[in-house]
Amino acid sequence: MKISDVKIDAAKFEQGAWVDNIPEMGNLRLKVRGINNAAWRRLQATMIAAVPRAKKIGGRIDPDEQDRITATCLRKACLLDWENLENDDGTPIPFSDEVAGKLLTDPATQRFRDAVSWAASTVADEDAEAVKDTVGN
Repeated sequence: MKISDVKIDAAKFEQGAWVDNIPEMGNLRLKVRGINNAAWRRLQATMIAAVPRAKKIGGRIDPDEQDRITATCLRKACLLDWENLENDDGTPIPFSDEVAGKLLTDPATQRFRDAVSWAASTVADEDAEAVKDTVGN
């Protein structure tokens, strides 16, 4: 394996970039930072430290707490904006922290949360543009 195959675009990872062609999400575009960026790690460490002992059974964090921490990190440290997200009547849904929080925590919108996770996992891939050009998107 070439070292260039594992390199990422550090600026996109930390500052964010638009990601489109998200699997099974139509024309939705998300502006995200990479998962585990510096802000994510700081927020996650703070939230983990604040978890009560009763929810750290055997040193492991309760799954519901893990989900809450991950959703908060996605909202506050990853997701920066979106385009082409609409209500059922076709009206655009403007980006806001409040709406993002609801979409990332509601079990009924798990596919949106998965899309944000996917975008944040791929935003910094250096070869993403080359793949788009090859596929013709």
